[in-house]
Amino acid sequence: MKIITLILCAFLLWGCSSTSSEEYTGTYTSAKGEITTAKVTLKGDEITALELDETTNGKSKKAMGDAYDMTPASSIGKNWNEQVAFLENYIIKHGIQDIQVNEEGKGENEDIRVGCTISIESYLKAIQNALDQNETKQ
Repeated sequence: MKIITLILCAFLLWGCSSTSSEEYTGTYTSAKGEITTAKVTLKGDEITALELDETTNGKSKKAMGDAYDMTPASSIGKNWNEQVAFLENYIIKHGIQDIQVNEEGKGENEDIRVGCTISIESYLKAIQNALDQNETKQ
């Protein structure tokens, strides 16, 4: 009976540890002084939630929403907040390990370019900064 109880307790503890999530915030500051922030939620090594933002001249692009209108300059007709939402969802689904960027910092992967044509290099660096915090914790 004691052995069965110990086995059940071990399975319960293992189950609890595998379902817990950890949140990390990473940042990256560009040469222009733009601050990119990535709030990354991890379950194990998997990104389960992601929130990206960029602050320029003290203003959050995410908070500005549609007021940060870059649609006329977008080759896909999408505003900044739409492109970042696409990128967040893409990374949650696929991770960052296979994302390629060109010399302009834009995604080279065709499946990224269909929904996000802005420079993403600073976002990837902020995400990596958050993931590095998880690595140093372990």
